[in-house]
Amino acid sequence: MHQSAHRIALSLGSGSVYTFDTKVGFKEQYAPTGVTGCAIGFGTGGCAFPGGGSLSLPEFTGFQMQNKEFKIFIPAGTRSFLFSGYAAQGTQSAFVLRYGKEPTRVAALSGSEYQAAQTGERIDSAFTRLVNEDVDHFVVHDGGGTLRFVGGQLDANRSSTDQGKWLYVRQLSGAALYDYQGAIDVDMPKYAAGYAKISWTTSPFPDPVDAASPGGGGGTTNPPVAGTTVTTSVLSTAGQPLRLDITMTQSAAEVAANPKISTWIAARIPANGLFYTTDVWFFRKVDGWAQLVLPLPETVAYSSLGTNATSLKFTPSLDLTDTDLRAFNVEVHFGYKTSTGAFVSKGKIWPQ
Repeated sequence: MHQSAHRIALSLGSGSVYTFDTKVGFKEQYAPTGVTGCAIGFGTGGCAFPGGGSLSLPEFTGFQMQNKEFKIFIPAGTRSFLFSGYAAQGTQSAFVLRYGKEPTRVAALSGSEYQAAQTGERIDSAFTRLVNEDVDHFVVHDGGGTLRFVGGQLDANRSSTDQGKWLYVRQLSGAALYDYQGAIDVDMPKYAAGYAKISWTTSPFPDPVDAASPGGGGGTTNPPVAGTTVTTSVLSTAGQPLRLDITMTQSAAEVAANPKISTWIAARIPANGLFYTTDVWFFRKVDGWAQLVLPLPETVAYSSLGTNATSLKFTPSLDLTDTDLRAFNVEVHFGYKTSTGAFVSKGKIWPQ
């Protein structure tokens, strides 16, 4: 979700009118510095979701979600978390959430399950449950417009999370959210210490890697796979469809820990003033291109659950020439998923 261009609320200016700054990527959105007002490292004063005297991450707001699966990074030092969305009144929408790993549920809720979630789950007041219960949590629309995902403090003693983890959200049924907003209240020293230890993706707009990130003290960590390298060279000649030689190299220990592996090769077309008003992603399968259909990312994998090895080679043909691809500023990205289920993005591999 941090790859969306969020409107980050700044200080509450004169006349009580909120001003916003648009940033992309968690690293830029939530660096532990800022301007006076609703920003980390300074007095809050005017946050839409005040932190009760603590220091808060900026409020964020967004537009319609383009994906029915997304994730939100919950950093080390988080004391409370608020997140809500909006859908058309009188509709039914169901979501499943899980903290620290992808939810297991992919099928739509039955009528009785939907009713039970409406009356019994109450996830909107249970951030503590989300963090402490390693299970799928269901959130459903009440028909009135607002869809409350998460709210509340970690506990009554103002405690905070020991490490950063992703919160995964998968929509099981219903229309897409057309707006969302939220804010995070943090223990500033703990947050800043955790932020300094985060391993970032190689995206132009970095996010934390898709695994637990170290915190500012206490707790265990699940560091990303660090020894894997990906090198890319061009096999095709000028004027021919671009064909890449992608070599993925790992240690024997990494292979032993992940005997099966799935890989993805994706083309990103950045937003431009022509055909694309938002970034668009296409995924290269062995037999052609496809767009991601959530919640089934394996269906667009270049190789799915193949046997792992210390050296893996992929030679995709991208159908279009170097010149054609560069005309739209296309970037080719590479990622893989380990046996633990953690997805690792190696970022842009072409052009270099």
